[in-house]
Amino acid sequence: MDRDRVLLEILSLLGVPYRYGGNSKGGLDCSGFTAWVYRQTLSTLLPRSAEDQFSWGSSVEAGDLQFGDLVFFSTVGDGPTNVGIYVEDDLFAHASGSAGVTISSLEAPYYRDRFLGAKRIPRNGAER
Repeated sequence: MDRDRVLLEILSLLGVPYRYGGNSKGGLDCSGFTAWVYRQTLSTLLPRSAEDQFSWGSSVEAGDLQFGDLVFFSTVGDGPTNVGIYVEDDLFAHASGSAGVTISSLEAPYYRDRFLGAKRIPRNGAER
C-alpha cells in the first residue's frame, strides 16, 4: 500500500462536511469517504455502502490492524453501518455525522462498544 499517498489524501479531506450519500469533496458519508480514498490513491473501486464494503477483503483481528485496513462499526441495528480507515496507534479516519471527516480513537467508548470488525482490502480490489 502506498502509505504516504493514502495519508496525504486523508489529511486533505479532514474537515470535509458529512453529507449522507456524499461522494465528493463537497460532502462525504462514511462509505463515500473510504471509497474516495481507495479510488484516488490505490485505484481500487470499493462498493458504495458500508454493508457491501464489509463483504470485501479478508477479515482482520483488532490486534492485527495495519494502516489502510477498513474498520467497521454497528451504530444502528446489528450490521455494519459505519466504516473508516485505520491509520495507526488505535486511530482511524472517517466521516462523522457531527464533525465531518475526522480522526478518532478506536478506544473511545462510543467506537469501542460498536466495533464490528475489520477488513484488509487487496490493492486492486479484485478479491471479494
